[in-house]
Amino acid sequence: MNTEIKNMWRKKSWSIPDLLGSKSEYTKIVIGLIQQIASGNANGMDDFPKLEGVFEPRTWREYVPFLKGIGIVGNHNGSLCLSETGEWLHRNLSFYNIASVMQERFRIFGEILYVLDSEPSTVQEVDEKICDLYKLKWKNCSNTRKRMDWLEVLGLIDIIGNRKWVVTESGKRALKEWILVTPEMLDSFEDAEVSYKISEAPTEISNMIQELYDNNLLQKERCTYNLWSPSPNKIENLRKILEYSCEKVTRIELFKYIGDEFNLKVSSIESMMPFLKASGLLEEVGRNIYITSSVAKEWCETGVDIDFIRILHCHYRFVGEMILFAENDVTRNEIYQEAKEYGLNNEKARWIAGFLVEAGLLEEPQYLHLKATTFGMEFANTLPLTDKNVYMEEINSKENIVAETKKNPSENDLFERLSAAALDPLAEGKASGVAFEEEIAKVFRYMGFEAKRVGGPGNTDVVVRWIDDEGKKVTAIVDAKSKSSGQVSHNDVSDVAIDAHKEKNNADYVAIVGAGFSGDTIKNFASRKKVALITDQELIDIAKKAEELGLNLQEIAIIFQSPDGKSRLQELISTKQREQNLIELIVATFRKEQEMLESISARDMFLLLRMTDNSPSLEEILNVFSLLSTDEIDVLEMNKQASAKENTTYTMKNAKATVNRLKMIANAIEKGIEK
Repeated sequence: MNTEIKNMWRKKSWSIPDLLGSKSEYTKIVIGLIQQIASGNANGMDDFPKLEGVFEPRTWREYVPFLKGIGIVGNHNGSLCLSETGEWLHRNLSFYNIASVMQERFRIFGEILYVLDSEPSTVQEVDEKICDLYKLKWKNCSNTRKRMDWLEVLGLIDIIGNRKWVVTESGKRALKEWILVTPEMLDSFEDAEVSYKISEAPTEISNMIQELYDNNLLQKERCTYNLWSPSPNKIENLRKILEYSCEKVTRIELFKYIGDEFNLKVSSIESMMPFLKASGLLEEVGRNIYITSSVAKEWCETGVDIDFIRILHCHYRFVGEMILFAENDVTRNEIYQEAKEYGLNNEKARWIAGFLVEAGLLEEPQYLHLKATTFGMEFANTLPLTDKNVYMEEINSKENIVAETKKNPSENDLFERLSAAALDPLAEGKASGVAFEEEIAKVFRYMGFEAKRVGGPGNTDVVVRWIDDEGKKVTAIVDAKSKSSGQVSHNDVSDVAIDAHKEKNNADYVAIVGAGFSGDTIKNFASRKKVALITDQELIDIAKKAEELGLNLQEIAIIFQSPDGKSRLQELISTKQREQNLIELIVATFRKEQEMLESISARDMFLLLRMTDNSPSLEEILNVFSLLSTDEIDVLEMNKQASAKENTTYTMKNAKATVNRLKMIANAIEKGIEK
């Protein structure tokens, strides 16, 4: 029984999706939406459903994240339809049954009743008890309050004064009928797992695993393709598809079956086919003729989830290794970071983690955390695992190829030469300080500035020039200080010389570049004279970020603005990095959700992403939408304009073609510069 309860607990989500509207209207909205869908009135995502007693109804599009989150809707040919759970709820519509559906979907829902039943308590008191009993690290009461809001409107708890809540008769019924996970049960789950035996692999799968043990070269061949399977119950749905194709089927037959069975469009099925073949589950035995592989047939016969994971591990990187990495509680971000060492991006790692959770090999001890189960650790030890270093040579090679296309051969070790010269005044066999001055000029030219070494008595070391936003030419002079000690002090700097050099070159800014700066005197001098102190490592980091994030010269030049230029530039870099992350996240979400929503507005995206690690603001999302819909980029196409720009909907198109076009333009510009 413990194992069954643990599996149920594992499949639940930590986060309850938001329902747009006032709390007093929650039940009217849910009941009204279910009735409208059952009547076939949910055909246009931008239409407003007729909801009795709801003051300001939203569009279907705005309600979908909630309906989808509690598992009561699906999508068929562009229209919303009730899922199996939704159909049951429609036939047995009541507040109590709505609560029962939510109890089956979300962790710490009915458990609130368990805590509250002992004595009347405030929201804050309930939150403290929940966090203590279930070892949670919720930062505030919002998670508990949201759960108690729903329990209140569905009639399972009531307020009695002094902000204290009690369990109602309906709530007491739930305490008797619902399967709740008590803290004692959580503690016993591990004991229940120890006795869980790992089934032996069938013959073909066992042979495949043994071959991976025997031949290390096969480890390198494990792939990093995209993964895709119909939701929910992704593993079970894959098995259904493979059972259908155990005998030869044509592409048309297979696509029709998958489309009808899972309400998928052809484009989604197309997305899944490379995964089915790359994972060793499906084989193409003739032109557009497919059949389930021999190992996948064995899985279909056993019906055991870990047989699928065994097949997946032999074909995909970071499967069994992910279990091992999560031996102790880790965040999803830590897993995504580790996945990069295997050549996988966040989305691919997220899919693998999803399969492992569904198979009971990983669990989610708290929101956005993962941990290997005892069963998972025992299972991982039966697999031929490898170290990420096996793939590092390949990953580094790819990075070097990309780097080679971007840099001239003379720039490959540019940064190393700069760092070496910062500590060696006689570097490269040249006169004192000359190599450092030359390398500084090269780094600024690398970033796109006009820069040259001047040097010599009576003049500055390096002159850097660029055009500002108003078309005016701006000049900065750089005093290079190469010191074997690695520290530049005030005694190494001449106030008079700097003033003279600034005047001679009609410079707007002055900077001193060295390996490091010691003492408050030089820092106070720099602040007073508005001289920027820049270490060689800071200059290198800025040069790398300039290329990675596409910083323009006006943005990079902020570093010359003393005393706060470096901090302002760092803030700008952080903003650019966040923009980069949000573009990736929004494009990935578009690809994932567009089929269900048809077209997506900035407000839709805000609701979809508000519980993610990035949690972008509506304004940030609007900025990304604006960028991606420009004529120059043209990834998003306006579908339906609304009076409020956050409600204007878009569809994603031509993403790959846009990437290729922008690469072509960038390469052409770069070649033009080189000539």
